[in-house]
Amino acid sequence: MECRNETLKPYQLMGAVQMYEATGDEAFKEFVMTHLSRDKATEGTAESLPVQDYLAYIFAYGQTGDEEYRRKMESAIHSKEWTLDFMPFVTAYETKYKRKEHYNEIAAMFRGKESFTGNELIALIETISQMSEEIYEYYRELRDLFKDIVKKKMKKLPDSSEILEIGYSILKACNTGVLQKEKYSNFGELAWQTIAGDGKQTWSGLENMIRAQYTILKKQEV
Repeated sequence: MECRNETLKPYQLMGAVQMYEATGDEAFKEFVMTHLSRDKATEGTAESLPVQDYLAYIFAYGQTGDEEYRRKMESAIHSKEWTLDFMPFVTAYETKYKRKEHYNEIAAMFRGKESFTGNELIALIETISQMSEEIYEYYRELRDLFKDIVKKKMKKLPDSSEILEIGYSILKACNTGVLQKEKYSNFGELAWQTIAGDGKQTWSGLENMIRAQYTILKKQEV
């Protein structure tokens, strides 16, 4: 598929990253690298990317070793306001390149929230997946918080308007050991069933993230 020069939607690059990691299909990697190479030529921060896709810079740096991607990461860390959607990137950066010294502040972003939207639930599971279990206090805190939220949101399935967000979060949690697959994977698969009738391969971010996690789940069952 062509990589058109268009404004990216949230998760569009990370959907492609996850599909590449799940399937090895080079088209997904090419999609990501083409978009980032265009952005790489732009001075300053990654303003052209949705904040949910900043993790793609870490992917690109790992693939190429190009220091320009590292500079983009550092620019974002020092210039962007901390929001829940930004926490997966901040956590990954802290885990890979720093000393995990800001884990407490990261956990505090989620701590004490009385309710979570579906997108905020995604931000939480993505943050957990980027955390090192070596700093178990904060990993466990966010893991337990995620479990509590999921149990409440599952009661609304399959009729919830957030079925894709909830389903993805459950699938990702099952694949990363946050939730027991035997107990929860069927609920995650509801999201897969919602999009399974669409046989088209698209660059839709969240749908590709669901496809990727479902693919990983099924591979683990073999």
